[in-house]
Amino acid sequence: MEKFWSLANINVYKILCPPKLKGYNDAVGKKYSKEDVIYFEKNKDYNVYLVSGGKVKLINYDENGNEIVRQIITKGGLFGESLILGTTERNEYAVACDNNTAVCSMNLETMKDLMRKNENFSTAIYKMIGLKIKKIERRLDMLVGKDVKSRVACYLYDRYEEEGTSQFPNHLSQKELASILAATRESINKVYKDLRNSSIVEITRKHIKILDPDQLKKMSE
Repeated sequence: MEKFWSLANINVYKILCPPKLKGYNDAVGKKYSKEDVIYFEKNKDYNVYLVSGGKVKLINYDENGNEIVRQIITKGGLFGESLILGTTERNEYAVACDNNTAVCSMNLETMKDLMRKNENFSTAIYKMIGLKIKKIERRLDMLVGKDVKSRVACYLYDRYEEEGTSQFPNHLSQKELASILAATRESINKVYKDLRNSSIVEITRKHIKILDPDQLKKMSE
């Protein structure tokens, strides 16, 4: 099954919880306030990062200074992992989305050592990198060929398939989802209302429940 929008099923945090790693100590963890920059574009950096609390967004800016959100990473997700493929210069900004966002860092040599010693961990990392590439391709196709309602339906149906259940956590605010889908918060809110009124989806701040997956799939196509 292709999984594009969430990496919850490849949760490195669950495979190797950082506090249980040999040699782990508080020095590798750090907390950030909302909008704090974790690293800057063009920085040379030899660390891979894991979100242990809150959310982190990966962004770029267009020529007019407008923020473009590439991805939002939630608890258990890695970012900066392109280092493993040989890229040491960052091609995006990493910014904390919430107050008390907690991030653990791991240098490249430690990461490679863990991958050599733990096959499941290594497989998860490479699957995650491959899925991120597919996710980018999926997103580009969707933004070019679909209206906002179809984009939202596509996002929700992909989450439904990934999670393997009709109810799952609502990780993103309407504003965050709008930034990813190249839409406005108002348009996302309108689509959510339409979906609720049509008894296709139940959406709260904490949870999403898919009531009619077949209809949602049709809307996403």
